[in-house]
Amino acid sequence: MSHASAPWSRPSPPVQEPPRTRTLFYHRLAHADPRHRWWMPLVEGLILLAVLLLLTIGFFLIMVFAAPGRIEGDILAMDQLDPVVFFILFGSVVLMLPSALLARLVLGPRPLGLIFSVTGRIRWKWLFTCFVAAVAIYALINAIAVGLELAAGGRPVSLQPAPGFWWLMASVIFVVPLQCAAEEVVFRGYLAQTIGRWLKHPAWAILLPVPLFVLGHAYDIWGQASVGIMAVAMGIITWRTGGLEAAIALHAVNNMTVSLMAMVGLTDMNDTSGAPTDLIAVALINGGYVALVFLLVRRNRSVAVTRTIVLPPPPQPARLPELGHRPPRLAADASGLAAYVLDPATQRYLVLPPQYGPYSVRDGQGRYVGLLDTRTAHGAHAGHDVAPAALGEPSGSISDESAPRVHGPDPHGTTTPAPPAGPHGTTTPPSPGTTPPPAGPGERDNTPTYTGRHDG
Repeated sequence: MSHASAPWSRPSPPVQEPPRTRTLFYHRLAHADPRHRWWMPLVEGLILLAVLLLLTIGFFLIMVFAAPGRIEGDILAMDQLDPVVFFILFGSVVLMLPSALLARLVLGPRPLGLIFSVTGRIRWKWLFTCFVAAVAIYALINAIAVGLELAAGGRPVSLQPAPGFWWLMASVIFVVPLQCAAEEVVFRGYLAQTIGRWLKHPAWAILLPVPLFVLGHAYDIWGQASVGIMAVAMGIITWRTGGLEAAIALHAVNNMTVSLMAMVGLTDMNDTSGAPTDLIAVALINGGYVALVFLLVRRNRSVAVTRTIVLPPPPQPARLPELGHRPPRLAADASGLAAYVLDPATQRYLVLPPQYGPYSVRDGQGRYVGLLDTRTAHGAHAGHDVAPAALGEPSGSISDESAPRVHGPDPHGTTTPAPPAGPHGTTTPPSPGTTPPPAGPGERDNTPTYTGRHDG
């Protein structure tokens, strides 16, 4: 006789919890490195300043020997269109770039490229796109300004190349972009991520570095106001685009434009004064560029603006070991009334010498809970003849604040006495009336007072 076989089904695979993730904007990228600590940006800044000081001293010593007699007195008061002075002014700022990268390499966060963008690298294609956008905005605004000036009766200015024009051109092409990148790495990179390490809202990371950036430019009040507008614009696009590329492009095009105009006599590079009307042009240029970058990053979905990290799994709840894994002497106790304190972190038992009992039990806030019952079925304290060494387990203490605290002697000799005993041998808790009296000798207490108890 044959029987129909039972339907067979493949066992379903165990359900795995999806990993926990966290999304970070550019100014919060310090949290992408789990080994990074709150104090590290401070030490990183000290390393940056120390390296920058050493590199600056070495750079000026080299320039003094390379161009003897060209550097005398205050270099800021010298002609900035002198090719040597131009190279020194912009080249000394470039030293901020290796200083910042070396400081970041020492203390993190890792990877090093997080100082450039959320992808951990420089996005060259996006940098080129932003550079073209900045050139278009500057060309458009300046063409409108020239047209309005000519329409108002102004005369065209004849172009007069400065002495050493091609040396200046070489510095404009190779040195000025590096100088702009160095300033952005420090002010929109290091400083913004340092502030973002402690403060979550992006406004803090955008606005707090602005005064330091403004004070680094020796202009009058109107010139510094123009620099401040530009600093705010570069901070906004750094946060919105998830990297420094858009800010580097804007900064580089601005400095290269001013330098090229000064090289052909369209502006005076040594003039540190400004006018209120300059703020109009600066606001139009930076506002137009910010709007264009916002449009480009919205339409170009390949440009990452945040970084998603996988968080470590949550800690597992404390667990008791299998009965077979307990020390033999504990495993042999079948009374059902003996209590043994376990440290969940090390999975080791703490032997409580009963000769000093009874032990008072307190919760994580130190409030009295009750007494720890360590009696056997015969009324004697369990394990009164058991020493810590007899169980083969070193003694320790429980550090979890959420677990009840057992006050009493440990093997190292420190003791915390239980509440004073009453006239009949019972223990009186510190707060009378808040807890039931403990059971007398030989009596069975059906109300558990120790939440960590495990019955064998």
